[in-house]
Amino acid sequence: MSGDDTTEWLTERGRKGNLTVPLAKQLAAESQRGWYVAHYGHDRFVVGRMTLQKLSSGHIVIDDQGNPLTFASVAQAKAFLRDELEIHSPQVFDF
Repeated sequence: MSGDDTTEWLTERGRKGNLTVPLAKQLAAESQRGWYVAHYGHDRFVVGRMTLQKLSSGHIVIDDQGNPLTFASVAQAKAFLRDELEIHSPQVFDF
């Protein structure tokens, strides 16, 4: 699956870009590529799936309330990707 297919994949599942944890697990099972960790705010980090065109906030993993799922460190975010989604080599963007 190419990165551009992420939005289409989510839309087909009625989510229009919202990447919940259960959907992230499904997507990760189908595609191990394109997952990342990035800064979110001053001291938090998020995980998501990139597209080929740009990083999209619609592809950030969200919690049950629709808020970005954030982590206190890159190590915690990578542990979530490894333990929950079985993603072992995410990109880390340190802007």
